[in-house]
Amino acid sequence: MRRIWLWQNRLLFSIVLLLALPVLIYGLISVSFKNIMVQSLSGVPFDIWVIPGLIFIISSLGLFPLLYRDFFDLRIHRKVLVNVALAPYRKRELIGGYLCVAGIEAFLIGIISLLIISGFTAYSYSLLESFALLLCLVLYLFLLGNLFISMGLLIDTVTTLFLMTALNFIFLIFGNGFIIEFGFFPVNLATFLKWLPLSIPFQIFQLFNQTGLMDWALFAGLTIFGLLWTLANTSILKRKLQH
Repeated sequence: MRRIWLWQNRLLFSIVLLLALPVLIYGLISVSFKNIMVQSLSGVPFDIWVIPGLIFIISSLGLFPLLYRDFFDLRIHRKVLVNVALAPYRKRELIGGYLCVAGIEAFLIGIISLLIISGFTAYSYSLLESFALLLCLVLYLFLLGNLFISMGLLIDTVTTLFLMTALNFIFLIFGNGFIIEFGFFPVNLATFLKWLPLSIPFQIFQLFNQTGLMDWALFAGLTIFGLLWTLANTSILKRKLQH
């Protein structure tokens, strides 16, 4: 309800930003990079191949401000989060609730961005491939949300948080295979990047897109990893509130 009220209070600005963000990202990345990388390693035109990566990037940008505000800004200034923690809810319910609401909002931003970007280029993914894309996006946002929550709870200074956030977004954009395929990296670096948890959901989608096979075992393993990460964030939140 608080997120709905915030949207209502700044509805016009939020709509303009929501429409401008995918256009800006598409213009800065797809339009320029397709002159450098004409097609992917699999032979797909770059401006079509990069669409899923753009959706992951835009959803990441939409997710961060929501969790930053709740778990860092409002915590260090002892505002909403501390008051909510006094309510009769378990800490894992608080973590799960914030993560779920922020994830849903970022997911909707991703869907709207997908529709907007599809208007600029020939979107050639089938309904089943689109469903796989959105399913992997949900898993990715689940893991990324836990990362942002951990950062918001463990870091207590604005400068450090912004520096860590900048480093994380540089990695998310250029080291997850969203724009630059792992085949362009040296073998050792590519192997390292492929096995990082945040890069795996996108690889699961790429595998499904190329072969029609979904790696459910890897998907389930990452889901369990994300649940354990949520429990770890619950313990961190308990300790922070005790202090």
